[in-house]
Amino acid sequence: MLRNTDDARDLQVTVMSLAVEAASLEAHIRRLREEIATVDTRLDALHESLRSLPAPGTPPVEPGDGMKSVTTSAVG
Repeated sequence: MLRNTDDARDLQVTVMSLAVEAASLEAHIRRLREEIATVDTRLDALHESLRSLPAPGTPPVEPGDGMKSVTTSAVG
């Protein structure tokens, strides 16, 4: 036990200050983890949209082109 009560009070103030700082840091860490999760979700969506793009060098397909070529080849 500390002999001087001023030292005990200083120690209590220091401990409380550190506890407040630790809580603040935990809140920041929690917020950063949430933001990282949001970025991960956005990256996953971007990755999926890039995956659905046609391969380089393939001509773009217009809606309905497939039906025209099937109809034309069947008649011709």
